[in-house]
Amino acid sequence: MIHGFPNWAFLYPWYQRILKYTDWTNGCIAVSNSEIKEIWDLVDDFTPIIIKP
Repeated sequence: MIHGFPNWAFLYPWYQRILKYTDWTNGCIAVSNSEIKEIWDLVDDFTPIIIKP
């Protein structure tokens, strides 16, 4: 999945700093919430996404 920060992270501002330096995504691609909104607005539903290293 591609997603932004978890909603609960904004309840604890200090935790947002930790998220930047740890692998909390469990294999997902994490972007900022503003970036996920931009992706949501530009990409149609069910568009295949290929992630290359």
